[in-house]
Amino acid sequence: MSARTLGALAASLTLVVGGGLVGAAGASTDTSRSQAAPVAVTIDSSRMVTMPATVQPGVNEFEVTSAKNSSFQVVQPAEGYTPEQAAADVKNGLNKGKIKALKRFERNVTLLGGATAKPGSPGTLWVDLAVGTYWALDVRNEDASAFVPFTVAGADTGASMPTGPKLKAVQSTKWAGKPASIPKKGLLTFKNFSDSNHFIVMAQMKKGKTIKDLRAWVRAAMQGEEGPPPMNFRNSLDSAVLGPGLTMAFDYSLPKGTYGVLCFWPDASMGGMPHAFMGMIRTIKVGGGGSS
Repeated sequence: MSARTLGALAASLTLVVGGGLVGAAGASTDTSRSQAAPVAVTIDSSRMVTMPATVQPGVNEFEVTSAKNSSFQVVQPAEGYTPEQAAADVKNGLNKGKIKALKRFERNVTLLGGATAKPGSPGTLWVDLAVGTYWALDVRNEDASAFVPFTVAGADTGASMPTGPKLKAVQSTKWAGKPASIPKKGLLTFKNFSDSNHFIVMAQMKKGKTIKDLRAWVRAAMQGEEGPPPMNFRNSLDSAVLGPGLTMAFDYSLPKGTYGVLCFWPDASMGGMPHAFMGMIRTIKVGGGGSS
């Protein structure tokens, strides 16, 4: 199976998941959330982001409202790397599976996570930002004009990252085995302890389906067999992409059940193979207690 086909599969699944996100949870009693004013982000019907031109350094809460199903992403570009170059590398590297473009994109950006939002259901993201220049975008708009710049400068927010159950990427392409369960709603922390970019795709397993079915579906997909997935993507979430060594947090709300957890980021060192095809698969119970 070619890198281009693998990349196309990963991209299509990401779009399905982004559209299926269940609405974000309601307000929490976690006092760390109130230490800094939220950064208001709006995404219009043309998928253009509007937000403040300057944001304080430190932990920031982004509140994302959108006219359409959208996937908000925060990016820090390397000095001299332009939106036009990034848009071309996304088109050629992520969409067409051209490894040179994918490697150039990864080499020139730090991906800090994001949040999905849809009409009437805002998304909420917490991320720790250093002083510098950043881009904000809806990843469904790949035009260079969609890479909206903002600056991080001024006094530190003084806020701390809110706490919640943690999903962890470890080694290069592996999920940590804990926690075994998380609550139905609240705040989820994503920690990337690996050396690669990753994002969380979490979708409810269909009745009677198990991790064996999930692995079998992935193996079949690797062989080009497009069978029905054992997951219901109507009940799902997508974390946006998080770079190595970074942490983000976001609100979520999901029905009770067992969920498959996968990452479909293409691995440049493996010809663009999605990480799920390299074993980055697990299941988790939603509706349990949750732990770190």
